[in-house]
Amino acid sequence: MSKDMEDRLAENEALLMEPREDYDDCIVGVGYRFNDGPLAVYSMPKVLKVMEDSGMEPEEAEEFFQVNTLGAWVGEGTPIFVELI
Repeated sequence: MSKDMEDRLAENEALLMEPREDYDDCIVGVGYRFNDGPLAVYSMPKVLKVMEDSGMEPEEAEEFFQVNTLGAWVGEGTPIFVELI
């Protein structure tokens, strides 16, 4: 992630997935919600690939992601997840 992007996200207290060394490469952009942003935008397929590379089976990674990542609201800095078509 570029220093400029990191600074923009930090200014808004945007939350980033941990460990950053695994998930920063999954960031595909910066997003905005009504009165909220900039926020980190993650690629869902890339995040799932990181989870699978850490030892999870594809179904396990999908379930974990749906429940614990996509399903988690952790405040205004909550990241956005996209699946590009």
